[in-house]
Amino acid sequence: MAPSSLVKLTALHFIAGKLCMTQKNNKKQQRKTFVFHPLLFGCLPILALVAYNIKQLDFLHTVRSIVVTLLVSIFVFILSVLLLRDRHKGGLLASLTLILVFTYGHVYDLLENGSLLGHHRLLVLIWLAIFVLGMLGIVKLKTKLDKLSTIFNLVSVLMAAVPIFLIIKAEISPRQTPATNPSLDEIWQPASSPAGSPDVYFIVLDSYARSDMLETYHHYDNSAFVQSLQRMGFYVADCSKSNYSNTPSSIASTLNMDYLDQFAAKTIRNNQHLYDLGETIKYSKTAQQFGSLGYQFITFETNTWWLDITHSDQFISQSTTQWQKLLDFRFVSDFEQHYLHTTALRLVDEFLNTRQNQNTKGELSIEKARYDQVLHGIDQLDQLPATSNPKFVYLHLMAPTSPYVFSSDGSFQYTPANAPGYVDEIEYLNQRVLQSVRQIISRSDTPPVILIEGDHGLNPEVQNANLMAFYLPDDGDQALYPTITSVNSFRIVFNKYFDADYPLLEDIAYSSAYQTPFDFEIVDYPCAVE
Repeated sequence: MAPSSLVKLTALHFIAGKLCMTQKNNKKQQRKTFVFHPLLFGCLPILALVAYNIKQLDFLHTVRSIVVTLLVSIFVFILSVLLLRDRHKGGLLASLTLILVFTYGHVYDLLENGSLLGHHRLLVLIWLAIFVLGMLGIVKLKTKLDKLSTIFNLVSVLMAAVPIFLIIKAEISPRQTPATNPSLDEIWQPASSPAGSPDVYFIVLDSYARSDMLETYHHYDNSAFVQSLQRMGFYVADCSKSNYSNTPSSIASTLNMDYLDQFAAKTIRNNQHLYDLGETIKYSKTAQQFGSLGYQFITFETNTWWLDITHSDQFISQSTTQWQKLLDFRFVSDFEQHYLHTTALRLVDEFLNTRQNQNTKGELSIEKARYDQVLHGIDQLDQLPATSNPKFVYLHLMAPTSPYVFSSDGSFQYTPANAPGYVDEIEYLNQRVLQSVRQIISRSDTPPVILIEGDHGLNPEVQNANLMAFYLPDDGDQALYPTITSVNSFRIVFNKYFDADYPLLEDIAYSSAYQTPFDFEIVDYPCAVE
């Protein structure tokens, strides 16, 4: 063999050896690259949602959502790797799938109003097209998969770090009491409660409409209930209205004794979510004033994350511990429902909600859990023990509101439609409310103050027309009038029984759609007395 040929052959062997070593090193490097970005991308939406609402949330209540999301992400990742037989490609496919699934509801919310794409049929087709094209692109990838995985890992860490930091910061920082309308402090500063101060009960019946609206829209005569209250000494306002048509706005204004622009101007100005008012409910001016007067604050669980006041002096719940509640999957909290609504599971939920036929619900259903919770709240109200200090008791019953879970005799009956579910719940609630207030009045050494209110009505066109009934002993009803609105309820209570000097505000009712909660329209409804 010629020397030149030998040199060429040696060179070829050297190059081949180098290429082989390079391929082995690449494979070794790929084996070393740990793929974890699908887990972070999968959990990113729930972490962002928790971080955004952390001021209104107990972090423990979010643990179940985070854990389930993580398990789903792991499952999708494993399935994708098995399908493509490559962890790098499987990781990319899993991240794509999880991002599409967990952002669907957010994108739909953005497009729903005024967009041609704001329809499930179109958006689902777009999402499927993105998934198919993305999967085909991932399958065809040939080189540098390890570097691509490293980039995705880094991006996922950077994106997840922001909400995780915000959550940790909120959890280790002391909870700050929000400003609650300083102008009220200029009018009256409570010192201590006078001797013989009454217990105060605030009972909210969710979506309980005014009697004339029950007659007009549901052909239901509620006069027997009203007359029973009146015989016990209640004043029932004939033309009452809630100041707002949505629960967060209505309860916030009632408990803070003012209109939203006076204590939640930033929330309105920044057009934040309706549930951001939860902080003003949890740390309301009314609770603050009763606390200054030496009252014990007692609240009940509603299973609604922005409404539950867990830091009260006594928080009454069905669960012995919060961990027990987390393991009971019959309870799907309002936060968890809100989270599910931001995912592709929104499609399933809205499909099921279009079915208006009677559905059989078992003992372990979410609807049965709602039924048990409402009953538990009423039963515990009846059994509240006497306390050394006067007490301010706030019970918000999630009835009569959908899902309707009571028959008129109090047995469990799930009815998805307003008729007859709404009226059936009212009939049973009427019986239990009358029974409860009789017991409260009879066992109280000092005649109590009792406010029974609907946070709003039911029918959208008259949704501010709510029930308002007052038991104000010692001629407290002299300050009441037929057209009262909720914003003046506690002003009257503090004026009468604690020598406050709050001026009564003009009674204005604001209506707004759920999608645009701060786009208010002033409404009024005639009633028989006017």
